[in-house]
Amino acid sequence: MALLKYLGRILPLLLLAGCDNSPRLAVDNTAQTIAIPALPIIQRAVMSLVPMPNGQRNELMMKQVCALARGESTQQQVEQNLLQQGIDLSQVPQEGHPLSILVNQNLSQRITACAAYIATSVMAIPKTSEFMVERNPPSASIKKQLEVDVKKLNYFLGVQLAVARADADIFALIATKLEGEKGLTLDKYSQRARDIFSDSASFYLQRVKEHYSQAQGIQYKLIDYADDDFKFTTSNGYLFEYGYDGLNLSFNRILWLSGNDLLGKTYMLNAKYLDQSISKSEPVTR
Repeated sequence: MALLKYLGRILPLLLLAGCDNSPRLAVDNTAQTIAIPALPIIQRAVMSLVPMPNGQRNELMMKQVCALARGESTQQQVEQNLLQQGIDLSQVPQEGHPLSILVNQNLSQRITACAAYIATSVMAIPKTSEFMVERNPPSASIKKQLEVDVKKLNYFLGVQLAVARADADIFALIATKLEGEKGLTLDKYSQRARDIFSDSASFYLQRVKEHYSQAQGIQYKLIDYADDDFKFTTSNGYLFEYGYDGLNLSFNRILWLSGNDLLGKTYMLNAKYLDQSISKSEPVTR
C-alpha cells in the first residue's frame, strides 16, 4: 500500500516531464572554456618542431643541423661528414625529405630546429655514454664494467642545467603571451606556441650559452640514475629531476619548471576545450 501511495504521488510529475512546459536541464552557455596548464601544451608544441625521420630523433642529423645553425660548420663540411656515414646529400631534394633541412639553405628553419632539439634534449633519461666510460678489467676473463667519468659528468650536468634554465625562461615568455590570448582552441594555442618559439629561437640558443657560462665553478651531485629516474643537485640551489612525471626543475625549493609552474608562477590557459554544442540547453526527455 505504501508503494502504491508513493507511485501515486510521483507519477503525475513523471508525466509532466514530457510536456512542452516541462523543466529543462540548465547549462551555462558561457562555460565554453576550461583552464588548462600551459607548460604541457608548450612542451608538446616545441617537440613538434624537431625533425624526426621515421618518427625518431636522429642525433647524427641534428648535430649537423646545429653545426650549420651556429656557423660551426660549412655546408661542404657537413656533406663530407655525412658522406663518411654513407649519406649522400647530393641525392636529397630541397623539400619533402627528412634530410631536406640539411640542403635547402634555410637558416631560420635550421635555427628553429636546432633550438627545439636542444630544448627537448632534457626531456628524456640520458644515455650512459653521456658521462660513463668502460673500466678496464684486471684480466681478460672479467667482463668490462661502466664507471662514471667525473669530468664528463660535470660537463654533462652543466649542459643539462643550462638547457633546463633556458627552457624555463623561454617557456615562461611563451606562457605569458598565451595567457593574454583567451578562448583559443588547443590546436591554436599549440600553433601560437610554435610561432613564438620559432621567433625566439636565436634568443633561446644564446640563453643556453649564457646560463652555461654563468655556472662555471658550480658543484654538481648526481643523486640518482636509473631506467626511469635521473636526478642531480647543484651547489647554487637547483634540483633537476626527470622521471615518470616528466622534467622537474626547482630553485631553492621554488618550482622553476614543473607541472603548471614556470619561474615560480602558475600559468593556465583559458582554452576552448569543449564543443560549443555541449553547452547548449537540452530538454529532459523520458
